[in-house]
Amino acid sequence: MKYLTLVISSLLLSQSALAADNTYIRNGNVYSHEGKFFAGAGVVTGSEFYKGQDHKTAAYLNGGFHGSDFNADVSGVNYRFLGDNESLLNMSVFVTANAEFDAKDADILDGMKDRKASGDLGLNLDLHLGNGTLSSKFQHDVTDVYNGYQADMTYYYPIKVGFADIVPYAGVHYYSKDFANYYTGVSKKDATNVRSEYQASSTLAYRAGYVLVAPVTEHLDIVQSAGYTRLGSDMADSPLIGSQNQWATSVGVNYHF
Repeated sequence: MKYLTLVISSLLLSQSALAADNTYIRNGNVYSHEGKFFAGAGVVTGSEFYKGQDHKTAAYLNGGFHGSDFNADVSGVNYRFLGDNESLLNMSVFVTANAEFDAKDADILDGMKDRKASGDLGLNLDLHLGNGTLSSKFQHDVTDVYNGYQADMTYYYPIKVGFADIVPYAGVHYYSKDFANYYTGVSKKDATNVRSEYQASSTLAYRAGYVLVAPVTEHLDIVQSAGYTRLGSDMADSPLIGSQNQWATSVGVNYHF
């Protein structure tokens, strides 16, 4: 890991003359190289969500197309139907997925049912305020998995730092009671001496972080991110959850063509 950090640092410093002019916010996401296909890979690591969770570091693959109105990658698909790059207001529809968890992947989940992946259909509104963007989202499960909804409001502010773009962000996320119970609730039949019966209510989570996009060549970028989330007490007090304070960081490369 120390060697990887040194390699990344040297790449960033050696490419200080390559200004990153392609980073922008669309559908509440940080994108770059509008109108290009891309392929990417990297490593992500984070804190323990469930107690006794086995896998906290993993490799990832990404790829897709980021266009002026239509975007598709592993995080989901979205389409801007109102506004353009010069508009104060943009609106989009999107489809995205929520993570799945196998009961065998965390000690505390032993004997419980797996948490299945779900698909959400949502509506996004981006309000461009100078250099920053205030992004709001509402999404609902359309796959009959957790049968609830989520909402989010996050502010992004891209900053050019010579050799790269950095996008700090801060926001608040709302989870409905159905979502919170699906991922953190414990039914009476699942209760044991190490996990008591628990019913969660709707709750908020507060998050902050940044995304760094640093060009290496005309087509190749290093992408590094870090994020912190403080779970609301209605999720954090669950006997399943490892900590109220959650963090994740990643580093990878994207090739645009």
